[in-house]
Amino acid sequence: MQICKKNVFLLYYGVLVFLSFQVSSSTDTISTNQPLSGFETIVSSGDIFELGLFTPTPDTYDHRNYYIGMWYRHVSPQTIVWVANRESPLGGDASTYLLKILDGNLILHDNISATRKSHTEGTSRRSPQKISEGNLLFHETVWSTGVNSSMSKDVQAVLFDSGNLVLRDGPNSSAAVLWQSFDHPSDTWLPGGKIRLGSQLFTSWESLIDPSPGRYSLEFDPKLHSLVTVWNRSKSYWSSGPLYDWLQSFKGFPELQGTKLSFTLNMDESYITFSVDPQSRYRLVMGVSGQFMLQVWHVDLQSWRVILSQPDNRCDVYNSCGSFGICNENREPPPCRCVPGFKREFSQGSDDSNDYSGGCKRETYLHCYKRNDEFLPIENMKLATDPTTASVLTSGTFRTCASRCVADCSCQAYANDGNKCLVWTKDAFNLQQLDANKGHTFFLRLASSNISTANNRKTEHSKGKSIVLPLVLASLVATAACFVGLYCCISSRIRRKKKQRDEKHSRELLEGGLIDDAGENMCYLNLHDIMVATNSFSRKKKLGEGGFGPVYKGKLPNGMEVAIKRLSKKSSQGLTEFKNEVVLIIKLQHKNLVRLLGYCVEGDEKLLIYEYMSNKSLDGLLFDSLKSRELDWETRMKIVNGTTRGLQYLHEYSRLRIIHRDLKASNILLDDEMNPKISDFGTARIFGCKQIDDSTQRIVGTL
Repeated sequence: MQICKKNVFLLYYGVLVFLSFQVSSSTDTISTNQPLSGFETIVSSGDIFELGLFTPTPDTYDHRNYYIGMWYRHVSPQTIVWVANRESPLGGDASTYLLKILDGNLILHDNISATRKSHTEGTSRRSPQKISEGNLLFHETVWSTGVNSSMSKDVQAVLFDSGNLVLRDGPNSSAAVLWQSFDHPSDTWLPGGKIRLGSQLFTSWESLIDPSPGRYSLEFDPKLHSLVTVWNRSKSYWSSGPLYDWLQSFKGFPELQGTKLSFTLNMDESYITFSVDPQSRYRLVMGVSGQFMLQVWHVDLQSWRVILSQPDNRCDVYNSCGSFGICNENREPPPCRCVPGFKREFSQGSDDSNDYSGGCKRETYLHCYKRNDEFLPIENMKLATDPTTASVLTSGTFRTCASRCVADCSCQAYANDGNKCLVWTKDAFNLQQLDANKGHTFFLRLASSNISTANNRKTEHSKGKSIVLPLVLASLVATAACFVGLYCCISSRIRRKKKQRDEKHSRELLEGGLIDDAGENMCYLNLHDIMVATNSFSRKKKLGEGGFGPVYKGKLPNGMEVAIKRLSKKSSQGLTEFKNEVVLIIKLQHKNLVRLLGYCVEGDEKLLIYEYMSNKSLDGLLFDSLKSRELDWETRMKIVNGTTRGLQYLHEYSRLRIIHRDLKASNILLDDEMNPKISDFGTARIFGCKQIDDSTQRIVGTL
């Protein structure tokens, strides 16, 4: 009977554990009756984030620490975004931990047996509890939300799709929030999380396998109105500068185009937050090396891509060159040097020649009351606005800056960036020199002797240049003169030969009987008249462009409107085609063929003057959705019939049998009454009266 009861009890207990595991593995909530133990997890309702036990220690390590953390559920490798017990890892048997609701708090317990207790150190609260076997079990509180106890029995911890773990006083969404992980971040800033003024820190991991708080943290500095990275929790490492300007810089990244990434600076409630497109995964991480990185999950590559990292070079690191040290990332190592009139001061215990952390000190101390100091301009400087060293005058001209600094013996330097005046009354930090013609001029107060030394160094440097520079310039001038002379000789010969060739071609045309064949309707125009008619071939006068060159509208001195075809200098139509077109059109007379009025040959220019067709070419009407409406069926038939009559004349009734060889819509012109006229005879072929075929070596037509 006892065995039967025991079996029933074990069966009941097994079913209860199984159901408990099933609920725990599929819910997003931890409640009083539903804790987490062992490797159970909860998952946000949208299946985005998961919370449970993890270890960052590789399998090869003998000793492994365990933590309660949160990670992306479907990102591999596992990416941790929040750690609860980062200062109190779980060691030993991970299955002994229990995450539960107790007295209105979310508490992480590590169940320690009496045997383990004797080997465990610490001052954590323990409460012994007897179990049926008579052994003693201790519940060690490893981590707690630490809020004031709530008398409600319905306190729940809910994991949301935003990555926020919320402890609330009831199951309803309207229940009061007692605690949330967004207010207690680790090293990751998720969309929707808030950085409050000077109170919250995003602290880096100690190493890639140790989530305990590291050396670098990110916070919002209310004095600077900027994000700053703090080193060792006391020393500024990097600053974003004015926060508004830094946030605007995000708009320049191509990776962010089309996304909804935006930052909100709420000075009334003193926090800054950011949001993104819900379909994208972005995170801002404080890295173990001190870099603050904006990362986006690349779905295709299945990896995190770094869009922005700050600081991205050594010169952006706070105080990297010490006081009165200038950093220039384009310099050969080391990038640091002292400003003129200063010398490097070695840090205690350091003999590294590249170490400028000790800063620079003056070679000659100032004696303001003797009036023996002056100001040395240092150009192309990036001005740091650290309120602990520089006073900012929001409104001040250059003269105001200079006057204030001269009158104040404590003033070390001044500058004006065009909008505000900066005055340094203490040591100047974060001085950075940019490329030429960038940045601003920094005026440094020095003793007169140091000013002379600095100017002498510049003079010696200039003298060195003055010896070499004239020699270099002289050799360059001589070489250039030789090349110019050679170029002029060659160009002159080419132009002379070209002119002789053009004059020969012109004589061939003029002596070829074109004017005689043309009769009284054919005229020769000089180039000057054509230039006047087309306003020097203005773009506004351009009607279009064919295979052999552009066509312009012109107005002759007698008021007649004409179309002037200008043979392109790069055109494939040479003298043969030009002469061919002139001869053909002179000899052909038909109402459906375009009429040639004149021509011009001067130098490189070869031009034909045609009658002007007000409706231009057929293609302009056919292929325009609006203008094509003017082509009703009657007009279309009129154009087809006219074109056919023109071709029939060329093939059968003209004195010469003509094959056009490049007939297309752009070569059919329309007058004001929509009468078609065939043009562009440059590639036409002449056949004998009884000839029915021929061959040619020249490719023509439209592809």
